[in-house]
Amino acid sequence: MASAELDQVLRLFAAAPFDPERPVATARAGIDALGETFAPPPDVAIETVELGNRPAERSIARADGPVVLYLHGGGYVIGSPKSHRHATALLAQQIDGVVYSLDYRLAPEAPFPAAVEDATRALADLLGRNAPSKCAIAGDSAGGGLGFATLVAARDAGTAMPACMVGISPWVNLGTESASYDRLAGLDPVISRTVVEYFAPRYARERSRRDPLLSPLFANLEGLPPTLIQIGDRECFLGDAVAMHEALIAAGVDSELAVWKEMFHVWHLYWPMLNEGRAALDQAARFIVRHTATA
Repeated sequence: MASAELDQVLRLFAAAPFDPERPVATARAGIDALGETFAPPPDVAIETVELGNRPAERSIARADGPVVLYLHGGGYVIGSPKSHRHATALLAQQIDGVVYSLDYRLAPEAPFPAAVEDATRALADLLGRNAPSKCAIAGDSAGGGLGFATLVAARDAGTAMPACMVGISPWVNLGTESASYDRLAGLDPVISRTVVEYFAPRYARERSRRDPLLSPLFANLEGLPPTLIQIGDRECFLGDAVAMHEALIAAGVDSELAVWKEMFHVWHLYWPMLNEGRAALDQAARFIVRHTATA
């Protein structure tokens, strides 16, 4: 049975259903408002920096702790370090380290492969400043898919791998053929085929959605670092997340899959009002600390 907290969040979604006709500027303003609605932890220092020749926000709990490159979600079209600030700052606090939230270029102004190029340069810059053994990469939704694509691109370029990867409700397949889109259509309050068709064409343009850097579910995943995938059991992305976990294992990657009961897409962003959001970020943090500490 859903908690009172979960009911409250679900009512927020019900009160503002997805509008496929909304202008991109309106959608961007809407998600950035999260950065104003939810405050970051007060004891985490937040500053604007540059990483890989792109702007980024750096959240610092302890300067010599683990270091994370975080890639925000938003369908490659919306989202920013501002929209995710409260979550990335909490993650920095939980790992007792540093989180860089990258302001990568967005579609439709900068379609594929702009985001991959930006994230790959940022990862190389981060690994050039820090020992790879103390670094991790994480991302939610499109940022989760971008994290996997970045690792594939970095591996192919001969760049060192970070110690681990965390994919939060990762969008690893821009196609919508998974049966989860049908089975969970009445339960997912966030994702649907209509939502995907708002974002995917703006980013992919005419490129095949099975391009491995667009949909890393279809990539060669050999050599990727230990991975944690977190997904809600009410998400249309569930089937693709499970398939990604299986593909990682088949490629010899140490992969963990955490399916959270009754959770919706990137429930982590609602941690100030949802205990499961804080708990999921804590699970991600413990995974990062475990792997960066022993790498």
